[in-house]
Amino acid sequence: MKSFAKISYLANFLGAFAFVVKADTCDTGALNTTVGTYYISQANTTIFDVAAATNRGVCDIGRVNCMADVTIVPNVGQSIVIPAEVCEPDNSTCLLPTTPGTNACINGGPRLYYTVNGDTYSRIAQRLNLTVDSLLSGDASATDALPVGQFVKIPLCEPSQCIIQPYTFTYGVYKDLAEKYGSTVGQIMMLSPTYNYSEYTLNGNNAPTINLPINCTALSSNVTVIS
Repeated sequence: MKSFAKISYLANFLGAFAFVVKADTCDTGALNTTVGTYYISQANTTIFDVAAATNRGVCDIGRVNCMADVTIVPNVGQSIVIPAEVCEPDNSTCLLPTTPGTNACINGGPRLYYTVNGDTYSRIAQRLNLTVDSLLSGDASATDALPVGQFVKIPLCEPSQCIIQPYTFTYGVYKDLAEKYGSTVGQIMMLSPTYNYSEYTLNGNNAPTINLPINCTALSSNVTVIS
């Protein structure tokens, strides 16, 4: 037992030491602290591509642009705000789990999901914490790309509810809001279906206002799925 304690202590010490060395080896004076924009000139350019091209974290880019989800592929002609370079770019904390959820329905609604660039039934399920099977019908594929601008009917839990309030979105991604206010990324997207990001910090406009579902919850331990 003592040997195990010594090994654990040593591992913790080395981990802390590695972190200090990593931080100390970053030359903050060499960082590019200019805030600028990246113009999307080619179709299918992802936010991950933008992050790699600018040496920024994909989540740092997502949050300064108030993005719905960094996996949404931007349109040609959009300008993405590029934040100042940092020593430790964030490429993970804004990402949803890569597997679909476990629920058969969502609490409170809304009913219709509006598809965006890069959507598949699997991705929609991830955003709503639903099983893929709850969305599929007929011989539909979970991974085939869906046409943009198509409405997908989402199964609802009955009885259930959400509180819906206007929200001034100044920084972050929808995952941050969903975790804080008790809903899902997909539900927030459904209430503001044409919104995916904002460059308000550069153009002098006001921060965007979105509809925010709050405390989405079942009203009974026995719910019915409305397909």
